[in-house]
Amino acid sequence: MRNKKHLFHFIVSESMNKNVIDFLLKEFKINTFSKLFETMFRLIDKKIPKMKRIIGDHRSEYAVIDNTDDKRLNKYLRINESDYLQIKRWHSLYNEFGIASTVRDIILFFYNGVAQYGLEGFLDLVGKKLKIDRLKNDFLNKMTQLLNIAAQKQLLYALVIENYPKYVYRT
Repeated sequence: MRNKKHLFHFIVSESMNKNVIDFLLKEFKINTFSKLFETMFRLIDKKIPKMKRIIGDHRSEYAVIDNTDDKRLNKYLRINESDYLQIKRWHSLYNEFGIASTVRDIILFFYNGVAQYGLEGFLDLVGKKLKIDRLKNDFLNKMTQLLNIAAQKQLLYALVIENYPKYVYRT
């Protein structure tokens, strides 16, 4: 059961497919989207629940796919059954609107990190342990009246990317 692959369907904007996913495929030098996502998931799967816990209840708000590009594409992803169940657990635990929003969050998190630090620099940072308390304090100080969950997630992920070296333990 552990090696079984689950076919997962989700929607992305055309610009996310062209700019974000194609960029990551090229940077990681991986030729399939499923392999790219599996690689990214392995690097971040222990940190995602800690970051989601900072926001807490996501109130099942609809996650906007892309408000600048109204063209939508169907994307398919072959994902390990255990990884799929893990994402599904997060969806349930944090009351997110859909599993697809978590998949898009992971993709955008890596895109922003690689764009800012380069692939090698970002992979080095992602491999280190996060100082969650410091991140939570900074997030709560900046989040004054953000009621929209999507805006909170954008702020949290942008804060992590922008200040990643500040939030990791030195090894």
